[in-house]
Amino acid sequence: MIRFLLTRGYGSTLRAVRKAGLPAAIRLMNYDRLLRARWLRRGTYIFSDLDRLGSWDLEQASHMYLHLKNAGLPVLNNPARFKNRYLLLRALHAAGLNDFRAYRMDEVDAPMRYPVFVRKEQGHHGPLSGLLETKADVVKTVEAAIQSGTPAENLLIIEYAAEPIRPGAYRKMAAFCIGHEIVPHVSVHDNKWLVKYGALGVADEGLYREELGWMQNNPFAGHLQKVFSVANIEYGRADFGFYQGRIQIYEINTNPHLEPPEEHTSPIRMESMRVGWEKYLKALQALDSGGGWPIRLPNGTLQKHRPWKNLLVRTRKVH
Repeated sequence: MIRFLLTRGYGSTLRAVRKAGLPAAIRLMNYDRLLRARWLRRGTYIFSDLDRLGSWDLEQASHMYLHLKNAGLPVLNNPARFKNRYLLLRALHAAGLNDFRAYRMDEVDAPMRYPVFVRKEQGHHGPLSGLLETKADVVKTVEAAIQSGTPAENLLIIEYAAEPIRPGAYRKMAAFCIGHEIVPHVSVHDNKWLVKYGALGVADEGLYREELGWMQNNPFAGHLQKVFSVANIEYGRADFGFYQGRIQIYEINTNPHLEPPEEHTSPIRMESMRVGWEKYLKALQALDSGGGWPIRLPNGTLQKHRPWKNLLVRTRKVH
C-alpha cells in the first residue's frame, strides 16, 4: 500500500493515479485524520502538500513522520526538513545549482540582478508583476500588493532567469523525484516568459522530437538528483528551464497534478506522454512496501498536543 498524506480538498491531483490500476493500493489520507490516528495500516507513507500546512501543523506532521519512521515504515518527505520557496531558491543558489536568487521585502536594498519580478511565497498562481527593471518599480509593486491585502511576509522578489528557446517560444520542463528515481515529465510551451498552461501552436514536431529524446534517455537525472537532495524532497515534481546553457530550478511541488496520456495532434507528443506516464507509474509501484498488521503509534494521537482552538488542520488555501 502507498498512502499519500494531503490537505483537505486537494486529493483530485491524484485521481488519475488511483484509477491507473497499479498492483499497489493507492490511498489518500488528510492531515486531520492522520494527526488524530492511534493506529495506522502498514505501507509506504508520502507526506505531500507541505506548502499548504501552517507552521504548527507542519511541526505536528513532523512528529508523525518520526513516529512512522521509528515504527519501521517507509516514509518520504520529512516535514521538518521542508523548504518553502524562499529557502529552496536560496539553498539552490548557495549550492551552485541556480544562477538566480530570491529576496524578502527587507532585502530590497540588496544588489539584485535586474530584471526581477514579485510573487507570493505561498501559492501557484504565478507572479504578481511583470518584469521590473528598477528598485523604484519593485517598491511600487510591493506597496500595491500590500495595499490590496497581501501580507508583506508572503511576498518575494525573484531575479529573472529564463530565455526563449527560439524567437517567440518559451519552454518549461519538469521531472519527478519518486524515491531514488528521477522520472522526466512532458514540457509546457508558451509564447511568453511566464510559462504555466502553455499556448497552442508554439511547439512543432522538431521540439516534440527533442522532448521525446529527453523522455526516453533522461539526460538531466544526475543534476536533478542533486537538486532534490538539497531540497530534502523524496517525492515531488521540479519545474525547470535553461538560462545561458544552465538548468535553473523554479519550484518543487510536493502534490503536483497528474494526468494520463491524452489525445494530441502530434504522435510524437503522444509517445512522450505515454513514456512519462509509464515511467511514473513504474517508479511509484516500486515504493510499495506491502501490507501487514496495523501499527499502534507510540504516543497515540497527536491531537492532544494541539491547541484546543485549532481542532482541525488550518491549511493555507494555496492554488
